Amino acid sequence: MVKIKPNADHEYYMDGYLKNAYDTAKKEIHNDWDFIFIYDGVEGSGKSVKAMQDAVFCDSNMTLKQVAWTPETFKTAILNAEKFQSVIYDESHSGLNSRAAMTSVNRNLVSLLTEIRQKNLFVFIVLPTFFDLDKYVALWRSRALIHVYTKNSFERGYFAFYNVDKKKMMYVKGKKFYQYSVVKPNFIGRFTNYYPLDQEKYRKLKYKALKERDNKEVDNATKAAATELLWERILPLETLTNVEKTAIMNVSESAFYKRLAKWKEKNDN
Repeated sequence: MVKIKPNADHEYYMDGYLKNAYDTAKKEIHNDWDFIFIYDGVEGSGKSVKAMQDAVFCDSNMTLKQVAWTPETFKTAILNAEKFQSVIYDESHSGLNSRAAMTSVNRNLVSLLTEIRQKNLFVFIVLPTFFDLDKYVALWRSRALIHVYTKNSFERGYFAFYNVDKKKMMYVKGKKFYQYSVVKPNFIGRFTNYYPLDQEKYRKLKYKALKERDNKEVDNATKAAATELLWERILPLETLTNVEKTAIMNVSESAFYKRLAKWKEKNDN
């Protein structure tokens, strides 16, 4: 590993091969390119810290305003970013419905690709597994996969690097059974547990964002359950006001009664 000093406030170690790769990215981004990097690994493996270190290496003036934990704040961070800046989206927490969360992440990523391209951004996506990423982003728009892992179950600080060709091959060959061993990485490396951004503030902001997201998921799950109860007539219709019915279905009152009429017609026959 080599010692790096991205700015006056921070100094830490970085794998030499990885530094060379990011040195190339920092040079080529000025030739009208953008760079999307994927970081994955099990919860607690250190992938968020690793992504943060590399994002700061690419953008030495990076702040916590450029880190997002929800699809909504990720979109805001991309739209507010200046040219050649780093933006991190950290989906490392599984949440109550990780599949729904990834659907939203994928949708946002695809819709923001033009913005990312025009601003020539470094974008670091942190998620539980590379295989849940949108196929277009995984195969064609991301530049590399950094798979963070532990040794002997609990020893942090290891990663494997897969370039464009290697990650494509892995996605195609390994997606069915979520296997990383089907392709040999370009290289493996080490990293230290160093936060180049304020660790305490980072943890507080992450906790707040994830708590808000989980509460939202609970609300959505409750609404879905109430809707199911309504259509199964476990909830007596006469006990609900028109406003309550509309709120449960999340549609206009007229649309609600059209759906109700169809339901009654189907079940009366």
